[in-house]
Amino acid sequence: MASTKLRYLVCLILLHTWTSESLGEDFQMSDFEKPGEQNILEILLQAENKLRPETSLRPRANIVFDVELKGNGHTVKPTNPIIYDRVNVNMGKGYNRKIGKFIAPRCGLYFFSYSSLPGRGTTTDVQLMKNNNVVSLIHSVLPKNSAQLSMRNKILQLHKGDEVWVQLITGTLWSKIGSLSFQGFLLGQ
Repeated sequence: MASTKLRYLVCLILLHTWTSESLGEDFQMSDFEKPGEQNILEILLQAENKLRPETSLRPRANIVFDVELKGNGHTVKPTNPIIYDRVNVNMGKGYNRKIGKFIAPRCGLYFFSYSSLPGRGTTTDVQLMKNNNVVSLIHSVLPKNSAQLSMRNKILQLHKGDEVWVQLITGTLWSKIGSLSFQGFLLGQ
């Protein structure tokens, strides 16, 4: 429902832009008052149809996952993969909580996001992996008594059965109230 509202908001913005450009900024009558003009609903539907090819990369509701470490202030040492123990969403059953990996249920273009919260004053490397290949890295070098949450996003083309996961290679991570998370969803085919 929220995505429908967002589409109509975008359509209204585009409608205002298109009508302002075609009629000039100083027009006074509404679309309902203009003889021979289409009504606003028809214009919105046409705008939505024009947007449809661009919005074909919107998230597919049937493959979405959001996982995190529940930890309450505990330290995570190097591990491959990080096994996120709180599954908030797993539509499409792509995330396997036993092994800590997302296994693509079908081919497509996927969006992933993951976070890193290094232990205070440590050098840390957290990697996003696809089928044993590094595809993204969060590298942190922090001064003593400092910490910084980092997030990284990556878009990947996956085939059915491809595996994606997060691993800690160097340093330690600090986990508290979902600070360490991993998310993904299917953008399109």
